[in-house]
Amino acid sequence: MPRNRQRTSARGSYGVETLNLVLQKVRDGMSKRKAEMTYGVPRKTITRHLKKEVLRVGKLGRYDCTLSSDLENALCQHIVTMQRMMFGFTTVDVRKLAYDLAVQNNVLHPFNDQKKMAGKDWLAGFLSRHQQISIRNPEPTSMSRATAFNEPNKNRFFEIYKHELQKEQFTASRIWNVDESGFTAVHAPRKILAERGIKQVGKITSAEKGVTTTAVCAFSASGNYIPPMLIFKRKRMTELLLRGSPPGTLGACSDNGWITNELFLKWLKHFAAHAKPSNDEKVILLLDGHGSHKTLQAVEYARAHGIVMISFPPHSTHHMQPLDRTFFGPLKVQYHKECDKWMTQHVGQRISPFQLAELFDLAYTAVANIAKAQSGFSCTGMWPYNPDVYTAADFAPSMITDEPEPERTTAASQTSPSTVSVSEQPGGAALEQPGGAVLEQPSASVLDQAAGSVYITTLGYNEFTKHKLLFLIEYTCTYCGQKICS
Repeated sequence: MPRNRQRTSARGSYGVETLNLVLQKVRDGMSKRKAEMTYGVPRKTITRHLKKEVLRVGKLGRYDCTLSSDLENALCQHIVTMQRMMFGFTTVDVRKLAYDLAVQNNVLHPFNDQKKMAGKDWLAGFLSRHQQISIRNPEPTSMSRATAFNEPNKNRFFEIYKHELQKEQFTASRIWNVDESGFTAVHAPRKILAERGIKQVGKITSAEKGVTTTAVCAFSASGNYIPPMLIFKRKRMTELLLRGSPPGTLGACSDNGWITNELFLKWLKHFAAHAKPSNDEKVILLLDGHGSHKTLQAVEYARAHGIVMISFPPHSTHHMQPLDRTFFGPLKVQYHKECDKWMTQHVGQRISPFQLAELFDLAYTAVANIAKAQSGFSCTGMWPYNPDVYTAADFAPSMITDEPEPERTTAASQTSPSTVSVSEQPGGAALEQPGGAVLEQPSASVLDQAAGSVYITTLGYNEFTKHKLLFLIEYTCTYCGQKICS
């Protein structure tokens, strides 16, 4: 039988649900003629089903599926479960599973006994019967990302986030997200029409491998955008690099085109100039745990200017960061389109760093809109506040490990080596800091008494003990009137 056979009649097009409804109506007193005229089910069909002459309701013809509907549904559910845990099956895996199911359940089958797998025709029919499954290209996901995004980490983050939202009564216009992403002059060409049968189809790009230029972008939950920052790989900055860039763009240089501690502090000042935070009107800045975001200089500047920085849990930004969810993907797609058009219009020329800002502006202007910012905060549960936006399916990949839920502790042996150094103070457990200084962590009762303090909240991960831990930076302790970092 052909794999994609086209039906030549409308028999059974009314569906099983309509048929069952008609049968119930007839049993309740409706005439067969009226049922036929109302629902389109033939009277003879109704009569056969009422007399129980039909063994399989909804089945037409003499051919039947090799596996029963129960076995196929179980296989379908297993495929979905493994896909959610990021161990999805290939088409060959599914064909082998179908063969194993048929053998173990003593089902007569036409499958290949030498290869021990079902055929391609069976797979095509299986996919047509289960429309919720399709063949997809998976994105490579590291083990760290798969296991680190779990419910305890998510709950711990949202506890901190909720505390900050309630303490200052933040509104959507005062909640921001910042992140960095790399761009190069070597773009990914779009699909083209080509002669059938050609094994290799090419399209011109500027070079084999590009040089990274980092774009630092930020938007708020209300849809406002901070002018971006572009970081070029070079020694000296020139304004020619920013020709045609978005208005207000901040330009900078680094040895490798990536953000550094000094450049992030420079961006913080740029952010403060546009968002205009103050100790009376504080803002929340959501960001990842990159090392440049947690320097002492950045922490002190944020504290002094009313910026409450909250770091996402490690390896969870693919789920929790608004910019990653709704902005950077469309931005890069649009950027590649603009580069593609530029190469077509400028035959024989290459995209240099001096054209990059102009092409970035075309993509940024097309993508940066209010809807994407609001959607990014909404789908991550950041605004409106909604920690329940994540379901059990989102945490399924973390179930592949037997790592126990971490305990909340601030012992010196579990302290992240990236925290800020301060002097030793009495009152609790010691926290080891870089530079040789040690801080005594105040007790919980002392911390509960802290009022009116400005602090930066973050989540850390100890690579040595494999424990997640929670630490807060900067308390003003009302017990002794002294500023305490932890």
